[in-house]
Amino acid sequence: MNGYEVLNIPKTATRDEIRTAYRDLARRWHPDRFMPGPERDWANERMATINAAYRLCLNGLTDARLAVDNEGEALRRVQALIDSGEYQSARRLLMGFDTRCAEWNYLFGAVLMNLCETEKALIYLSVAAHQAPKCAKYARALEEAQRTRATRKLSALFARHR
Repeated sequence: MNGYEVLNIPKTATRDEIRTAYRDLARRWHPDRFMPGPERDWANERMATINAAYRLCLNGLTDARLAVDNEGEALRRVQALIDSGEYQSARRLLMGFDTRCAEWNYLFGAVLMNLCETEKALIYLSVAAHQAPKCAKYARALEEAQRTRATRKLSALFARHR
C-alpha cells in the first residue's frame, strides 16, 4: 500500500500536511457517519486503510511494522492486567493507543464490564464484533454483556416493586 496515494498527498508532504489530509479523510469516512449496513461496513474498511496509510506516512514502512508489533505486545499486556484484576491500569494503558482495532474495542469493553459500566461496554463490544464479524470471542463477549444488561434491568425492576 502506498500511504501517500491513499491520503492523496505528495511524498514530500510535511507532518502537518499528512495530519491534515488524515483528519479530512477521517471526518469524511468515519463509520459513525453511516447508518448500519453495507455502507458502514465499507466505511469501516476504508477507515482502517486510512489509519494504516497515516501510520505509514508518519513512521515509514520499517517503523510502521515496529509499531504494529509494539501494539500487539501492548494489547497482550492489557489482557494480562485484566486477567489480574487491574482494570484501571488496563484502562489507562488502552487510552494511550493511537488506533482502535477490534481487539482494542474488545479489551476496552471487557474493562468496562468489569468496572460495571455495562452500557458503555456494550458500545465497545458491539464495535469489536462489527469490526471482526467472524470472531467468535467478540460475539460471545457481546452476547454475555447483553445478557448481563438484561439481568441487571430485571433485578432493578424487581427491586422497585418490593
